Amino acid sequence: MLVNRKNKWKSKFASLSLAAAVIATASAVTAESATAFLDGSSTYKDTAIVKATTNGTGTLYAINNGANTQTRGYAYKSIDWWPESIVASTNWLNPGQTENRSFTQTAGDNYYGQIVGQTVGSRGSVTITVK
Repeated sequence: MLVNRKNKWKSKFASLSLAAAVIATASAVTAESATAFLDGSSTYKDTAIVKATTNGTGTLYAINNGANTQTRGYAYKSIDWWPESIVASTNWLNPGQTENRSFTQTAGDNYYGQIVGQTVGSRGSVTITVK
């Protein structure tokens, strides 16, 4: 069986180039996220602060996994003075409900999420993700 060496090298070069491009693209934009859990011990919990590295769209995801109370998720832009700026919020969520919201993020700005419950017994979580 004869193998055309010229085409064999072209094929290897094309495959290696494609692999390098995929790796570079995947590592170029990494998302950072933080989650806070409302465990029935208070009426709200904050996530850790996450920093946006690019301009684009961040996401807020909230869930109510308790019973008989409602929860609500917020995304805040962290600033050096009060009050913080709300960039997204969910509706009041009944038990078993989830909701996603998007917000515009700015490179270099810090964001955090907050889950709020109606009562101390409320349970749920909020996740904020920025790129």
